[in-house]
Amino acid sequence: MFEKRWVADPANIIRGSDPQSVIAETEAALLRARNIDAADVNAFFAPSTLPPVPEDPSLESAAELILDAVSDGVRITVFGDYDCDGICAAAILYHFLVNYLEADADYLIPDRFGEGYGITPDAVDRICEQGTGMIITVDNGITAFEAAARAQELGITMIITDHHLSTGALPEAAVVVDPHLEESFFPFRDECGAGVAFTLIRRIAEEIGIEREELTGYLMCTAVATVGDSVPLTGNNRVYVRLGLDAMRRLKLSRRPPAFRTGGQARYDGTQGASEGRRADQTYAYGENGIDGMEESGPAFSNGIKALLEASGIYADTSLTSTDIAFKVVPKINAAGRLGSAEKAITLLLAETPFDAEEAAAQLIRDNNVRKNIEQEIYNDALTGEKMLTGENDRIVVCAGEDWHQGVLGIVASRLAEKFNRPAIVLTLSEDGEDPVYKGSGRSVEPIDIHSALSECSEYLERFGGHVRAAGISIRRSKLRPFIDAVNAYLKTLDEAQSVFAPEYVADAVIPGAMVDLDFADMINAFEPFGEGNRAPLIALTGLTLSGCSRFGGDNAHLRIVFTGTRPDGVSVRLEGVMFRAGNLFETVSHLRRVSVLCTPRRDSLHPDQLMLHITDLHDFDLDIEKTLTYMYNNPYITFESFAIDAAFLRVVYKGITKLPESFSFNDLIALKVKLCAAGNSCSWYRLRCCVDIFTELGLLKRLSKTGFSLDTGVTKVELESSAKYRALRIEAES
Repeated sequence: MFEKRWVADPANIIRGSDPQSVIAETEAALLRARNIDAADVNAFFAPSTLPPVPEDPSLESAAELILDAVSDGVRITVFGDYDCDGICAAAILYHFLVNYLEADADYLIPDRFGEGYGITPDAVDRICEQGTGMIITVDNGITAFEAAARAQELGITMIITDHHLSTGALPEAAVVVDPHLEESFFPFRDECGAGVAFTLIRRIAEEIGIEREELTGYLMCTAVATVGDSVPLTGNNRVYVRLGLDAMRRLKLSRRPPAFRTGGQARYDGTQGASEGRRADQTYAYGENGIDGMEESGPAFSNGIKALLEASGIYADTSLTSTDIAFKVVPKINAAGRLGSAEKAITLLLAETPFDAEEAAAQLIRDNNVRKNIEQEIYNDALTGEKMLTGENDRIVVCAGEDWHQGVLGIVASRLAEKFNRPAIVLTLSEDGEDPVYKGSGRSVEPIDIHSALSECSEYLERFGGHVRAAGISIRRSKLRPFIDAVNAYLKTLDEAQSVFAPEYVADAVIPGAMVDLDFADMINAFEPFGEGNRAPLIALTGLTLSGCSRFGGDNAHLRIVFTGTRPDGVSVRLEGVMFRAGNLFETVSHLRRVSVLCTPRRDSLHPDQLMLHITDLHDFDLDIEKTLTYMYNNPYITFESFAIDAAFLRVVYKGITKLPESFSFNDLIALKVKLCAAGNSCSWYRLRCCVDIFTELGLLKRLSKTGFSLDTGVTKVELESSAKYRALRIEAES
């Protein structure tokens, strides 16, 4: 809070006289922002059919090889990954092979810590020992050169299906299916690993005459993976998630659906390993009713997905959204792999009875609670001086610990990227020695492509991989600082990187808060599913008074806030909102009065007849009464007076600071803010914090502690333009 300015398109400042006109104007603004014209509106809001299966040669070859292998009785091993996408992809392909093709199939999910990401020559050897003749990778394999070579030596047919970026050359597999390949005929290239697996089984289904309706369960699983892997929710991905959510909502028709019958029982020989899932030394026998009984038993994965929804406090009704999947379902699937073995997650998806599914869901929830505690400890530790390897002038955040849990580093990196509005990499010691190796995960922010940045600086890395927003790396301790310097140099060459020093929220619309109602929330919900490439709209609400604030959740981690406002006709309105992970701001928020709220209005998931504001940020000024709108350099948007930084305001604040004691505290700044506001200055917390940061960067102030500062009276003259933060925040003209 108070860390990012709000900007908006001037055309999207809406002052409708009644709620319905505000809804219509806001909807039009959201459609414009997404470049959706009148001809595409119906398809955007209600996609009803799956896109055609691509006429891609690699897809055709993979389908043909699989059907031939099944016909010849060849054992097939599906090799997945330990994250949500890889788990769902493995479940989709394995389930289809067994239940529709009656294949002799098994799956293997590597252990995150014992084996690491991707298929290796050792894994190929183990699979070969169990009699496998074909390996199909899902969500991995595009850089598995050694594993592919080993499979070739052993006479195993390898099919690679992946969605990650290649390094140029391709492994010598029988077929490589990846939408990102230059030679790919996939018209949509941003499917996740499960999306590619779903496309593959759709191609096989067409070949053997299976109707689309019979693939509903696979669509649900694909939707979960698509949301979980943060791929753009546009094109095919939007259709998958939209239709998948619709299918999940229909699960409510049967509160406890019958088990999905396979027509027989799996035979286990007791060798199932914690890190490998169902290994290749397990055999399966399926009766002749394995396919005929499907429609009577409900879609594939019904038991597992329904159990996980309900265990997450979600009842699959009309309020189910992609946000619920992203924040309540996906973390639980990921938790198993993050803590070691993904077996519990895939067991849930493949559960044959409701009881088995409920037991597996309960275990995932326990794992997720453990994961959250570990994550918070590492996040707090990462912010300490000795673990933070970068500073304010670096364009990347890099933290390193000695014994951090590898399974949650990506989540911590994501939180740090959000906090500092720049790419973040979190590392932990992987191999000790004279020059130790650190291994970790990176996450990026728009519009910076972290994979491209790593590619440009790859000479300093032992290993890396990933995509635009997420990556994994290994690096030696001696290369850390040179690597950071190289990334800084690379990002400075990008115009986009200027945004690193000007963190901001783009408000999709600015409207009177008293105009928001359930109809407005329903209009917002129509733009679902939300995610990468189609983020949830952020609406700036003005003219509100904060009338109540309380903490809730474990350790009082979250805030529940009540606002009041008045419509033009004099009707008083009460609004309630939640602000997650803001419990530590209770004292500050409690004292606010006239405010603006940046939020996404939604129906309450537990009480759908009630409105709930999902609050992203609060501002301690009412934008509705501000008279000055400010244009900024190199930015098509405007901001408001209480977010603008210019030389005149900096002089006013500096003059006020010179009247404070030479060493002063945060409380002195509070008093200064009150004094400046009383004198008619729009001294918001945002503006005051920016001024302090700029003065510190210029050497006018020194930070003595987290809340203590001192004025350097020896500095008599500075050039504002020498401050990178000032250059990024400066204004161009006023309207």
